[in-house]
Amino acid sequence: MKIISPKFHAVLDYMLVMLLLISPDLFGLSETASTLSYALGIVQFLLTICTNFSGGIFKIISLKLHGLIELVVSIILIILAFTVFKGNVVDEMFYACLGLMILIIFTITDYKRSLPVIL
Repeated sequence: MKIISPKFHAVLDYMLVMLLLISPDLFGLSETASTLSYALGIVQFLLTICTNFSGGIFKIISLKLHGLIELVVSIILIILAFTVFKGNVVDEMFYACLGLMILIIFTITDYKRSLPVIL
C-alpha cells in the first residue's frame, strides 16, 4: 500500500537530513560512522533539492530515480551495519535501523505521482 505522497516524502527527506547531521552527537557514533552520517546527510540534501517533487528546488532528478537511489542506499546501509560496523553495537544498530527505515519509506511511497508539467 502506497500511503506516503511525494509531498510528504519530501518532508521526510528533509527530516532525514537533519537526523543524519545530528546523529553523531546524539548517539555517540564512532569516527567512521560519524563521517559516513555527515556525508549521507549532505548527499541526501543534494538529492532532495535536485528531485522533481514539491521539496525539490532544481528538479533535475525524477522522483522514480530518487526512489531507486534510496532503495540502493538502504540496502547498502543494512549490509554495512552487519559488516563494517559489526562489533560496535551503537554504529551497527544505527545503520541497520537507518537502512530499514529508508527501505520502509521507499516501499510505502507513491513514486508514480509527480508534479504537473508546466509549459
